[in-house]
Amino acid sequence: MSDTINDYTSSDLEGEADGVNLPWNTTIKRDHFPYEYLINEPDFCYNISNLYILNIVGVGLNEVQARGRIRKLWGNTTWLNMTGFRTIFMVGVSDDLRLMEDLRQESQQYHDIIQLDFHDTYDNLTVKTLCGLHWVLHYCPSPVWVLKSDTDVLVNIFELSRKVMYLRSYDMQSNHTRKQLLCRRRGRAKPCRANCHRVKWRVTWAEYPHSHYPPYCMGPGYIIPRNLVAPLYNAASKERPFRIEDTYYTGLLPTQLGWTNHIKHINDYFPWRPRSWKNSFIKKDLMILELDKWLGRAASALVWSNILHYQGLVPSSNHTLETHD
Repeated sequence: MSDTINDYTSSDLEGEADGVNLPWNTTIKRDHFPYEYLINEPDFCYNISNLYILNIVGVGLNEVQARGRIRKLWGNTTWLNMTGFRTIFMVGVSDDLRLMEDLRQESQQYHDIIQLDFHDTYDNLTVKTLCGLHWVLHYCPSPVWVLKSDTDVLVNIFELSRKVMYLRSYDMQSNHTRKQLLCRRRGRAKPCRANCHRVKWRVTWAEYPHSHYPPYCMGPGYIIPRNLVAPLYNAASKERPFRIEDTYYTGLLPTQLGWTNHIKHINDYFPWRPRSWKNSFIKKDLMILELDKWLGRAASALVWSNILHYQGLVPSSNHTLETHD
């Protein structure tokens, strides 16, 4: 659990960054950030007048195809002016020097990769998100919302931008004091202990000495209002954050910060797997999980084509997907 929880009050909600008046706090409390930027894009968010949603995607160095798929589909800058949506990839380091060099060359081509010097492992997903929050606070003051998502989540940026524009209007009316994350909510789940078959989720009683987690967001995708980025970062441990990433940032830290009713449940807009879909995903869903895993390698491209057709941007693909209820 975090050993550097800091107090946070609503008086912190006003700030200023680089001469731009912002309605949310951008102050980073003094701390020791132990990671070094190896690849950075400090100008990524600047000179974009309508950057409303920054999508931080945590990826492994070897996930070249996943990054390419996202750039080609919903992460394509073609849609920036329509949606205010941009994607950046967050990675760590590997002992494989070839992977490191390939990533450097990919970065020079696309300029959308941020790399820090933590070892890129599953147990360091919490560190990866911490670095993402740090990068937003230092280099990206403008977005109204931050979406953290995994590579297997297709984002319907057209529906998302509509939802966010509505919520942005709401937040301006409420002076940006909202303390809610948008996600598929999980209730008070029991930690995965020694007999749990999901080894990577196992947590000892020494790591977490309680019988249940507080409510938290399911990790594949959750949306953070920009005004909550600084308090989440400030509250997090920089050296020994709790290993279970979604539980930590969307459950444990908000509870420590005293945020009540801190999750806006968007279950109806985030189908968990293709087996639970009907035909709504091109019309209302914000995020869609595990398309290619369940429906085949071309599923994401086909669903994206259907989404574009529904938006009136391309002709019909004349193809359909079979779902499995």
